Amino acid sequence: MNFLSKIKSALRKTSSKISSSIVGKKIDENFILQIEEALILADVGAETAMKLTEKISARKFSQETLLEDVRQLLIEEITGMLAPCESSFLAEKIEPCNSPYVILVIGVNGNGKTTSVAKIANIFKNLGHRPLLVAADTFRAAAVEQLTCWANEIQVDIFSGKERSDPAGLAYNSIDKARQNNNDVVLIDTAGRMQNRHDLLAELEKIKRAVKKNDAAAPHKIILILDGLTGQSVHHQVDIFLEKVGVDGVVVTKLDGTAKGGALIALAQKYKIPVLAVGIGENVDDLKPFNANEYARAILNA
Repeated sequence: MNFLSKIKSALRKTSSKISSSIVGKKIDENFILQIEEALILADVGAETAMKLTEKISARKFSQETLLEDVRQLLIEEITGMLAPCESSFLAEKIEPCNSPYVILVIGVNGNGKTTSVAKIANIFKNLGHRPLLVAADTFRAAAVEQLTCWANEIQVDIFSGKERSDPAGLAYNSIDKARQNNNDVVLIDTAGRMQNRHDLLAELEKIKRAVKKNDAAAPHKIILILDGLTGQSVHHQVDIFLEKVGVDGVVVTKLDGTAKGGALIALAQKYKIPVLAVGIGENVDDLKPFNANEYARAILNA
């Protein structure tokens, strides 16, 4: 199954919600309202849904217009909204740098962060890198065990410390470990942080400072993992993490289980942050670099 087929399958709940508003309907004012409602229910957001339906109204389709033309217009408009957020970061090998390329992976509890870290490591391995996984969630033994299992499955190196050891110190030492082992990419899996826990966010800032002490250029990338099931509420998460540690790119997980796939469009419109990848299943290769047109086509079931 190719990527477009996979993402169409993963986004079936979202696409059926929107497509049902298009198929077999007469193009009139009621039709436009039905599309707008379907887009809002798919969590595109009221403002974005209005922009899209205004484009349809402005085109002044005739009653004889094929509804496929309306679908194609929506695909073009959604692609245009998402295209600025495309990124080649996980699609091509990172240019060599003097020290390991350090990636700090952050996110709220339950967003699929640890699994995503492993899947990103697998992508880098397949691109020809030697990634090092860092289990910096030292207060949750299950997180270390989970990451160790993933490291064994995808056959990459892992670095961990004693239970309840200082995550910042571990992150600092992981860079030295990578230099010793010739690992050229370091992926630091941090503990999940609820965005309203200021103590945990302060600890995350400490980890960032520790990494920077070892390498002034690090972290080279901060990736925020977002849960596609949460829809519009991801905006608050992005706001907090942007303020506290910065965000260079997002990965959106669990899109295979949601009817709210349109939330990614609203996210792109508001923040313009690169969408590095989307999670469309549980398998190790079900994290794919984001493609705006393929995503738009999947949402519209085209």
